[in-house]
Amino acid sequence: MADLKEAILDAKYVDLIALGDFIARDCALPVIDGSGNALPQASELAAAMFRWAAGADPQAGAQAETFMAPASDGTVPFFSETSTSGGNS
Repeated sequence: MADLKEAILDAKYVDLIALGDFIARDCALPVIDGSGNALPQASELAAAMFRWAAGADPQAGAQAETFMAPASDGTVPFFSETSTSGGNS
């Protein structure tokens, strides 16, 4: 496990973004919103992998979880918005 963490810490950021993009697509996470704008899944996953490798506490600075469900038309809220209704604002 230490080798994996060291490799992640030594990796280039663009490589972590590419890995995050692969994970997002492989897990069928939405990568664009209803307007065709890119969603931040790849960068969020890359940042989480780096924090894990660096030994960050996942609960430190954690915010209340927000639920962002797709609306009935399949669109999702922009990542900077918080929504519990699942619709776009």
